[in-house]
Amino acid sequence: MKWFQQLAAAAIFTVALGPISALADVEVDELRAQFESIVQGLNNNSLEKFTRAIEKKDMIARIYANRLIQPDVKKAFMGDFSTSLEQMFVSSFPESKNEILGTLIHFEVQGDEGRAVVRYAASGYRYSYHDYELRLDSRGRIVILDWIDYYQGSRFSDEAGEALVMAMPSSAATRKLLDNKNLGDGEIFQVGELFKAVRDNKPDRFFQIYDGLDDALLKEELIARLNVRLALLARDGNRIENGVRMLVEMSPDEPLYSLRLIEYYIPSRQYEKAIDALVRLQRHIGFEDGATESLKASAALAMGNTDDAEKYALQATVVEPSLELGWWSLLRARTRAGNYTAATEALARLEDDFGHTLDPEKLGRDRFLKVLADKPEYLEWRASRE
Repeated sequence: MKWFQQLAAAAIFTVALGPISALADVEVDELRAQFESIVQGLNNNSLEKFTRAIEKKDMIARIYANRLIQPDVKKAFMGDFSTSLEQMFVSSFPESKNEILGTLIHFEVQGDEGRAVVRYAASGYRYSYHDYELRLDSRGRIVILDWIDYYQGSRFSDEAGEALVMAMPSSAATRKLLDNKNLGDGEIFQVGELFKAVRDNKPDRFFQIYDGLDDALLKEELIARLNVRLALLARDGNRIENGVRMLVEMSPDEPLYSLRLIEYYIPSRQYEKAIDALVRLQRHIGFEDGATESLKASAALAMGNTDDAEKYALQATVVEPSLELGWWSLLRARTRAGNYTAATEALARLEDDFGHTLDPEKLGRDRFLKVLADKPEYLEWRASRE
């Protein structure tokens, strides 16, 4: 997705549509192919199919809802709708040194309603999951109603609507976004200034205001979410740790925050908490995929738990055998466990299915796998493939 680097960021992302009739005789495979073509368009650096799948009026209605958005903001948003939508979509992803590529990992249709889950992979084994709510129009074409973004931790229509309020936050609009409606005018002014700092991507200004808030405001979940987001943006370790702790205390079992929490748990070596967060994510999505199982395997391996690491990695290859990462995870887990014969099974899949040549020189450049290079099990396997 080259447009990931090309477009400016704004708020969050997604799409909304209204009720439409369906064609019951359209085959599921055909519908899946329709949606896969939308994802493939994104992977080919084009948002054309994506934007065509959006019904403008219904989407705007969902975003506006009962939020108090300033007329000038609405005018600007509607005046360049496609560009605004593209900016929101692009800004929702993790930072990445490489192109972000999507993979359709789940698709289902019942009557005229459907669901699709797309995993977007960024560099550094960072992922964003979009859970799309779908419907068919009268000609059997897929339209996207809305989606949950597990990286941003919310539904698009909510996130985009909040972003438009924050673009020009009046006192009434600010109060309406908060849970506590009994805050004083001074406190509402502070939150309004906080919103402007978020709008302008100014962490220093945000924290200057945030540090002066009283407990009533610090307990607002929206402010807690924004605090973690800005702390991650600023790469401020102390603020990330404190922000995550507060957010977890407020919503200890919230699966929508899982991916962002993992970005804190892994670097801070809280591997068990990372695994727990991944399990919550899997349960909320409703199934396991190769990437989440591989991440669990990596966390278990970092703890020295080779049994669980191999179990998670093996499950990754079972639920998604086409994902290369799962086979690398299985290879590392079995190598660390000293199960060298079984490790050669993973080596074979990486060579046969993914085109690698895992000779002793290649293994020697990997600090986890170089131990394999002189093992009898590996040498016998290598000789059998010459």
